[in-house]
Amino acid sequence: MSPTHHPDRRLLGLPRQVWGAISMAAGVICLAGNHSIVRIVADEVGAFETSALRFIWALPMMLPWILRGKGNVLRTERHGLHFVSAALTALTTALLFLGLAHLPVALATTLNFTAPLFTTIMAVVLLKERVEIARWAATVVGFIGVLVILRPGFVVFDPAILLPIASAATLALWYFTLKRLGRTESTATITVYQTIWASLLLFLLALPEWQTPSFTALWLSIAMAAMGTAAIFLMARAFELADASLVAPFDYARLPFVALFGFILFDQIPELYTVLGAAIIIGSAFYIARRETRARPRVPLDSKGGKTG
Repeated sequence: MSPTHHPDRRLLGLPRQVWGAISMAAGVICLAGNHSIVRIVADEVGAFETSALRFIWALPMMLPWILRGKGNVLRTERHGLHFVSAALTALTTALLFLGLAHLPVALATTLNFTAPLFTTIMAVVLLKERVEIARWAATVVGFIGVLVILRPGFVVFDPAILLPIASAATLALWYFTLKRLGRTESTATITVYQTIWASLLLFLLALPEWQTPSFTALWLSIAMAAMGTAAIFLMARAFELADASLVAPFDYARLPFVALFGFILFDQIPELYTVLGAAIIIGSAFYIARRETRARPRVPLDSKGGKTG
């Protein structure tokens, strides 16, 4: 087993699992900051242009990956699937940013946590997987959490609420394309092509109403892209350093950070029903993630640290 995968390997005196948790927590804070800035920029230039700027500014951040291997990261035979995956990324981002622009940031983030619930449904419909009763029950409970937030028949329905939910559904679909790409493509290759194609597609989407952003919106959009890209890197690094069962739940810590930023920047305080629904959604999604982690067989490592078989 290589040092990279050794569970007892220490970095700067701390176990790798601890560094994995720290990396995931830092990534979550970056993502929460990214989501909070979205609303500020979108108020000026609109959600579509904001989502385009997020990926356009990320393009130069891909150059170190591209130049380091003399362009090897661009080598692929799966251009079609890369495009489909990036198109889903663009759609997911546009829908989420629209939701963040029109809803309290904590509410939009909470509803976006329904992605694992949609993953269960799509696994049955698209992959014909057999899902045990416990996982179905958790999925139903999760959607009950959505109903707690929406309270149909008791409050006036806001159509904007459907935006982060639709974003979660497309995100779940994106997971399946990512899983297929991961069989043959490196993380760097996937990330680079996602950024290239998504920036182009989102730019074309925003082009009809494109406007020159002010200096404030410009530097905020750069900060948004930097935090979003940093979040992806830190979270990917976390999964390299530690077990998924340890670091994955940290993603749900994004909600209190988003709520904090929402209060500081927009004086938004989450409603009681949002908090209650969030607890139900996160609890069910966490349970599903734990079930999947325990059900997934461990793949033995060869002497070079690679997967065997």
